Amino acid sequence: MSKGNQYWNGSNGNIWVNDSEWDKVKSFEVKMVIEWEDVPNGMTTDRVLLGYGYEGSFSYRKSDKNYNKAIDLLFAEYVAGRVPDVTIIGKAFNRATGKTQRIKVTNITFDELALQSWEEKSVGEVEMPFKASEVEILQ
Repeated sequence: MSKGNQYWNGSNGNIWVNDSEWDKVKSFEVKMVIEWEDVPNGMTTDRVLLGYGYEGSFSYRKSDKNYNKAIDLLFAEYVAGRVPDVTIIGKAFNRATGKTQRIKVTNITFDELALQSWEEKSVGEVEMPFKASEVEILQ
C-alpha cells in the first residue's frame, strides 16, 4: 500500500444534523475548550482545571437542495424564543484504509444564523458556528 494512503483528507467526511445528512458540506470541526486558572506556587505557576465546553462550526456550499436548511432548522425557533434541539453526527474516514471516526454532538446552540449572503462570481457558502455541552465519541 502506498504511504500516501495513510493520510486523511477533507474529502472524506459527512455530517448528519438531526438524523438528516447535509449536502455539500465543505468543513466540520468540533473541539474541547478547556478552562484553566493559573495559581502561583512559589516561583512557578500551577494550573487548576475549572471546566470545559465544546465549540465548533461547519460550513456548506449552497445548492438548490440545501439553500434554506439552516433557516428551516433554526429561524422560527429562535424568533419564538425557543432553543431548538439539535444533534450533529460527524463522520471522517480514510477510503484507502477503511479507518473511520464518528462523533456525536448534542445540546448545541448556534452563535449566529446567516439569513442571506451572496457574492458575485462565487459559490455561496454558509458558515455555522456553534457551542455544545455534550460530545460522545462513537467510533
